[in-house]
Formats: sequence, structure tokens, C-alpha cells
Amino acid sequence: MKAPSEFKRRPATALVAMANSLSMGDSLPKGDLTRIISAVISDRAERAALLAAIRASNDPDCGLAVADLLTAFATEAAEAEAQARDADQVIGQWAQRLAAGALLASFGAAIAGTVAGGLAFGLTLLSFSGFVFATASRIGGRVNMRRHAQARDSADSLARHVLEAGKIGPDGK
Repeated sequence: MKAPSEFKRRPATALVAMANSLSMGDSLPKGDLTRIISAVISDRAERAALLAAIRASNDPDCGLAVADLLTAFATEAAEAEAQARDADQVIGQWAQRLAAGALLASFGAAIAGTVAGGLAFGLTLLSFSGFVFATASRIGGRVNMRRHAQARDSADSLARHVLEAGKIGPDGK
């Protein structure tokens, strides 16, 4: 059984309505548009419903408007993916290497006898915790990058399909 939707209407038809509103000069909240596009690109049934709504639309420019919105969404997802990748390469790698170095230094200090007892255990535990935190943070960043890449690819693919659906008229020609 399908979970109840957070939207008043089907996201695919809401996206078509939003595209038509934008082409008439109306402004829409960006957050709503992003949520609706996310709902459409992540659900196969919504993707199919969008293509059907484009083909059934009376406005010949509807497909172009929807494709433009999807392309803009894909561009934003690509930018978010690039930012996440940059953060991982600069901050994530640096933090992980620093924590690994601190862990090795605490082991070396404990083995050499420079620090002993509770202090050695505390330093080792602290540096190990930092390493685990940095690694977990990088894994989370990688998940975020994959999510943005998938959203970008889905939006790009759907934009191409929308343009193709717009070329074929309601009579199938």
C-alpha cells in the first residue's frame, strides 16, 4: 500500500502546473519546486505520469518549461555534488590523516614510555575517536555525493525524455 503523499496533488501534475505558472510570469517558492522535482525524479510512477501529462498538455511549450526546470535542478545537484567532493578532498582527507597521525604518535609515545598509564590510554582513545569520527564523516559525505549524483543523472535523463515526449503530439505523431 502506498504511503499518503505530502502534496495536495500528484507531484507530476503539480510540476506541470508549476511550469505553466512560471511561463505566465508567476513566481513560485523555490523550496516547493525542489521538493516536487525531487518527488518526481525519485519515483518511477511519477516519471511516467509526468511524461503522460506533458503529452496530454494543451500548451506546446509545457515540455520545454518542464525540461528547463529539470535541467536547472540537475545543475544545482551537480553543484552540490561538487561542493561535497571538495569538502571531502580538503577537510575530510586532512582530518582523517591528522587523526591517523595522532593515533600513531600516541601509540609511539606509549610504547616508548614517554607517556604511561591513564594518560597514554586517554591520548590513544582520543586520537582513535578522532580517526573514527573523521572516517564516519567522510563516509557520510560520500553518501551525500552519490545522492546528488543520482539526482543529477535522474533529472538530466527525465529532461531528455520530457523533450522527446513534447515532440510527439497527443495524436501520437
